[in-house]
Amino acid sequence: MDARAFFHYIVKPNYDEFVRSPNDIRLLWNALVSMNTVAEYLALERLGYPQVGRKVIYLEAQKIRRLSGLAELKFCAETFKHVRKIKDRSSDEFTTIATSTGVSPEDQGTWRIDAYDPVEVIHKAFATLKEIPELK
Repeated sequence: MDARAFFHYIVKPNYDEFVRSPNDIRLLWNALVSMNTVAEYLALERLGYPQVGRKVIYLEAQKIRRLSGLAELKFCAETFKHVRKIKDRSSDEFTTIATSTGVSPEDQGTWRIDAYDPVEVIHKAFATLKEIPELK
């Protein structure tokens, strides 16, 4: 599956489902996490699908996120996916900088990831992604 197919068959339906049921945390989670993966699909496509190490793909995906303004999406998606965003892996002193454990499915007022509203983040990210030429 290339980047365009992933966007149209996975990401867009997940996003559309969330838009139809904006109070469903499961749909928000699905849309955020799948949407965040688009950068890796684009990275592989732009690199020409080579057999390369994870770091090469990671760096290209980071470049895509930086140039497209998708860093907030990555932050929110990874916090949902991994439960906690932890700073400073280089020492034994880990610091939690964001967590999704305070998010309540029943209380949309708790839907915050650090300083971000994931609902705003997802709408902004989708608007950005749908304008990327490879995804049209």
